[in-house]
Amino acid sequence: MCGPLILNTAPPPRLRLRRPHFTAALPVCVALVCAACAAGAPPGGVRPSAPSLADVASLETRVAEHPDDAQLTLSLAKAYYAADRFADARRVLDVVLRAQPANAEARGYLGFAYEGLTQYDSARAVYTQLLATRPGKSVQRLLSGRLTLLTHKQLQLAARQAIAREPLLARTPPGANTVAVMPFHYIGSDSSYRPLERGLAALVLTDLSRVHDLKLVERDRLQVLLDELALAGTGLVDPATGARSGRLVQAAQVVQGQFDLGAATELRLDATVVRAADAHVTATGSQADRLQALFEVEKAVVLQLLTKLGITLTPAERVAISERPTRDIQAFLLYSRGLEAQDRGDFGAAARAFGSAAQRDPGFGAAARQAAASQAARSASTTPPSDLAAAAGAGGGSGAGRSPATQATLLTAINGAVPTGASRLQGVGTPGAPAQPPTDPNRICEGASCDGPARAALIGTVFIILKRP
Repeated sequence: MCGPLILNTAPPPRLRLRRPHFTAALPVCVALVCAACAAGAPPGGVRPSAPSLADVASLETRVAEHPDDAQLTLSLAKAYYAADRFADARRVLDVVLRAQPANAEARGYLGFAYEGLTQYDSARAVYTQLLATRPGKSVQRLLSGRLTLLTHKQLQLAARQAIAREPLLARTPPGANTVAVMPFHYIGSDSSYRPLERGLAALVLTDLSRVHDLKLVERDRLQVLLDELALAGTGLVDPATGARSGRLVQAAQVVQGQFDLGAATELRLDATVVRAADAHVTATGSQADRLQALFEVEKAVVLQLLTKLGITLTPAERVAISERPTRDIQAFLLYSRGLEAQDRGDFGAAARAFGSAAQRDPGFGAAARQAAASQAARSASTTPPSDLAAAAGAGGGSGAGRSPATQATLLTAINGAVPTGASRLQGVGTPGAPAQPPTDPNRICEGASCDGPARAALIGTVFIILKRP
């Protein structure tokens, strides 16, 4: 058991850290040990036992006495991180990484320090750079899981920021032809079918994404917003609610509706399209049939909505909309349960549901992809450091992280800016696809926190001056 956490709030002693005379690179697996440590509790997860005031002061004194000892300096950064002194940890990691850009353990802690500072874009950039070193498959899977967990944090932050900026967003014109799809409200009595609320929304979103003229807001982004607004399961068919949600995610139109299952398992699906600007209903659609015809019912409703919106489909778009993700209704219900578990952050349950769906129908590609992504996220959030180190083995990546271009990118990340080649968390994209690492350097700040402008990289000896009180 750890004793009570005592934070050193006084300025640390005067300390002068010079560039170490060696540049030994640590394997990527060490950074992933840190990643596993950071996955389970705020802000990054399980961390080393919180150090006492005396522990931190002792480390500060030893580093001052041995300024060339990079490992000792890294130990001080770890102690700061464990004490939730994320800015101090980041500052000391700056020293280590300017001298040793390929130090994978320091890179891992840099990512976690950024998470602690809620600078998620820079954390994502650091983890993506670790992936660029091409580590083993098990390590890649854990890094991908870390990125999935980070995506969830980014979505939550973006939702809170949107709610805080609601008056401004209400006056901001949304993107042309941008559509969001709300979860469909289930009004039946058999709760085993409730997960179809999300499954049907994902299905409608996928079909609408086949239309070239439309841009779709990602399902996860809208769902997190609804959770932040405490609207999940309530008010989902109210045009005013749909309009408000649309404005917050900058969608011009919002699809919402409800479904029911009668005593003879007859499915009835009703949908409306609401204009976000004024909550005016611009299109409606309705269809009923047996549950086994769920995909036919959904596609009939989608086609009705598109027709009433005045959208003429090309032959290719019509064929694409007619495609089914699976022929197995039970597999689709399992997939819907996976979405429900994923939305509440239970990646273990999500992986099991998606995996069962893929097992029932091996051709259900979306289920297989989501199963892999959820399993990776679960592993990243639960793997102890010792087990992760054993899985990763003694070897690290191929050395890609040691290239001059990668080192320059890392220096940019150290300075608090997202490296070239990074992107914001996309607001619109392919429905149902797992979130990908960033790619567009010009749109980084639109959907997630901005970490601030890059500062000029220092050249030569690096100093940190910490004054004794």
